[in-house]
Amino acid sequence: MRRIILLLLLVFGLSYGKGLKPYMFQLKDENGKTVRLEELKGNVVYLVFWSKTCHTCMEELPQINKLYHKYKNKNVKFFGVIIDEKNPEKIKKIKKEWGFDFPVLIGNDTVKNKYRIIGTPITYILRKDLTIGKIIYGAYSIKKLDRYIKKFLEEK
Repeated sequence: MRRIILLLLLVFGLSYGKGLKPYMFQLKDENGKTVRLEELKGNVVYLVFWSKTCHTCMEELPQINKLYHKYKNKNVKFFGVIIDEKNPEKIKKIKKEWGFDFPVLIGNDTVKNKYRIIGTPITYILRKDLTIGKIIYGAYSIKKLDRYIKKFLEEK
């Protein structure tokens, strides 16, 4: 059954939404600050949806953290969106244990449904005009992610 779902994702899901505007969420981060996606226009936005029970996420998020520090001051905004934990203190503890420090937004069912989150990790890379540039299901090479970020940064 998993293979069928993955095959359907590959066939139909990989191109879903490219060039479209995503749902303009408003979420709180682990420090209680409200983040409004629409206010990030002009930046490349990197959203990785993850869960505390995802072993792939545990390995990937520290790697993404390297990209976060590389692009921290270059009009790229990184956010992890956790879908299975609401407690800010627990989120901070997970971040410390897993070894990453980019901001985490506390997801909700609306965001989970609007972004079609059926498993984790799922990454959305948004262009500076906040249209969807790339959707990635599962883990992905950091080098390839870096290339997408560079490509979208260079766009006018």
